[in-house]
Amino acid sequence: MSKIFFNIASFSKRKRLVAITITAIVLPFLFLFFATHFDFSSDFEGIYLLSCDRGLLYDIKNDLMLGEENRLLAKIEFDPLYNFFSGEKKLSANTPHLNYRWSNRNGNGYIFNYSADGKQLLTCFSRFRDSQDMVPKGLFVGGGLPYSKHDDIELTMSATGMAHFDGKEWHHLWCNANETIASSPDDKHDPSTWTFLGSKVLHASDSKLVLKSSHELPFDKTVLHIDRYAIFRAGETYFTLLIKIANVGSSPTDYYYVYGDEPWVGEFGTSAGNVGWTKDRLHYYETALNPLQHSYAGMYDIGNPLILGGKSKYSGLANFIEWMGDIKPGLVYFSNKEGQFVNEEQKVPLYSKDNRVIFLQWGPRTLMPGSQDLLIMAIGMADGTAKSGVPLKPEVRLDQADARFLFQ
Repeated sequence: MSKIFFNIASFSKRKRLVAITITAIVLPFLFLFFATHFDFSSDFEGIYLLSCDRGLLYDIKNDLMLGEENRLLAKIEFDPLYNFFSGEKKLSANTPHLNYRWSNRNGNGYIFNYSADGKQLLTCFSRFRDSQDMVPKGLFVGGGLPYSKHDDIELTMSATGMAHFDGKEWHHLWCNANETIASSPDDKHDPSTWTFLGSKVLHASDSKLVLKSSHELPFDKTVLHIDRYAIFRAGETYFTLLIKIANVGSSPTDYYYVYGDEPWVGEFGTSAGNVGWTKDRLHYYETALNPLQHSYAGMYDIGNPLILGGKSKYSGLANFIEWMGDIKPGLVYFSNKEGQFVNEEQKVPLYSKDNRVIFLQWGPRTLMPGSQDLLIMAIGMADGTAKSGVPLKPEVRLDQADARFLFQ
């Protein structure tokens, strides 16, 4: 009898050990599950564990957006697998070519444009959180590369938005674009609030890439449909952005469209050294430009002689934005703050350490039901080494053949 009792006791002990083992394994997973916000809405770049900034303890995500890397606790990345299975074609270093990754489903990605001398121009789209802590989807400049790419010692925060690699280091050109469409100053619609309808690659080769994203939004008393197109050509230091705005509702409406940036030319995070420039001169003060007399403008990291205590070294790089087509902006300005400026006669220098801005504004423009507008811009890098002391803009072209993409 005692032998039977011993076996039962041993069996009970084994069950307790199994139960304790299972509990020890399951409880941490249960804790993690209820203490974690899971977000697998992006493409799988890896598995990232972050400290949470929304009431829970942790975030687990499959991609990181610009600005989230400071919360990173642990990671497992898939980039080596992607590189192994991608089978990307290797091109000669002195052959201009494009290399890109684009997510049709999430409307984000990045493009490397390689020039014949081995230099690179990087453009990222919708890989950032905006001021409302929301992530836009579509062809909106901003954000950084997948976090796995940052293991490359050449990459820095300056390799975000639009950036230039000169063979030694990355230099910042454009930051997260500030765009909005509005019926009035109190009725603004930022891109992250638009309904994302999808995106696609319309054309892709080593020498040319055409991307499209589509959007819709309730606006005033009607509905707007917005298609955006980006055209890249290998070796060029800019891309062309086309924005088609259509009134697909039943009521007429008036709209304003704003595009601008505090671009931090030269180095991410600082405007020190940035001044404005146009075809024939530099601009050291806040000012508005006549968009009919000018067709492009930009920021130049050369130093403002009116401001003491700037950077000890300037990159000499310049960006530019050119407005093209029949519909011109009604306002272009340099300022120390978005949404406000004074005339040059008032002599307010471009002094902000981190917020010297350039902005374009269209409107008010009336859209009748069934009508549409097409806004066209070229956005990129100018040559800051011109002997004249004023940057030299590259020749921008928009082929008639590109018009066919507007109907796709």
